[in-house]
This record gives sequence, structure tokens and C-alpha cells, in this order.
Amino acid sequence: MDYYHIDAEHLGEEAKIPLVKLGQTGEVFYQIALDMIETIEETAKAGRPCTMIVPVGPVGQYPIFVRLVNERKISLKHVTFINMDEYLTDDKSYIEKEDRLSFRGFMKRTVYSQIAPDLVMPEEQRIFPDPDNLDRIPNYIAEHGVDLCIGGIGLTGHVAFNEPEDVS
Repeated sequence: MDYYHIDAEHLGEEAKIPLVKLGQTGEVFYQIALDMIETIEETAKAGRPCTMIVPVGPVGQYPIFVRLVNERKISLKHVTFINMDEYLTDDKSYIEKEDRLSFRGFMKRTVYSQIAPDLVMPEEQRIFPDPDNLDRIPNYIAEHGVDLCIGGIGLTGHVAFNEPEDVS
């Protein structure tokens, strides 16, 4: 199948995973935020930890997510966020959180610091790829599983920095 030329009418046909077609960008961000909230509430009700793989791109869901968590007073104490990526310096260490490109800094400024302190998850449950411990995320996922994974598509069509094929 030619995945680069699927029209809207046929999008999702023969998909191996469920595909939901949404309208405008705001609707997409609201639905992502709701999916996050529903997953957190379901795992809390079941009395088990919740693990989500989350992007920094798209990011429009985060203000909605933060608002819903604070308004509904939803505890994130049982939730772990695994971020997909982070920029590194040339010597393979994290860039500073204050750098405008830092995903760790973005999540701290935009998500974690905006959630009521009594609701937000502990720092050890905010996981980023670690250049000094490449096995941390695969080991964590193998042990805990993943309840929700949100993937973003970048400006070039990449997913989590995996660039698309040149189709020209």
C-alpha cells in the first residue's frame, strides 16, 4: 500500500490499530487531553500504576490536560510520563533545561509546574531518554507496560525523529 497517498475517504482502511479521524486542530488536542485523563482515571480506579509515552510535539493538548487535572483534582501520583526524546550536546549529555529546545525544560515549564503540587507526579516519574542509561526506558516498559502512547508527526513528516522516506 502506498501510505504517502491515502485520501481521507480511505484513511484507516485495513489499519492494524484503531484510527480515529478528527476535524480541526483544537478538536485533536482536546481529544488527546481527554484520552490522557480517561486513561489516568481508569488506571486509578483499577488501583494500578499508569504509564504514558508522551511527545513534545504536538503540545496543544498540554494546556487542556493541565486545566482538566487541576479543575477535576485528578491525582497523578500513580502516573509516569515517558518522554520520547530530548536534545543532547555534542558530548552526548543533556542540553540545559533553560535552553528553548529542551524538552525537559518545556515539560517542566508548561506541564509539571502548572499542575497543583499536591496532584503532580513525583520527579522520578518524569522519564526522559538518558544518554547515561540507555536501558532505563526499555526496562521500565518491559516491567510496567504502557497504557497510552501519543505520537506526534513533525514538520517533515517524521515520527519521534524518524525521518520519512524521500518519495520524490
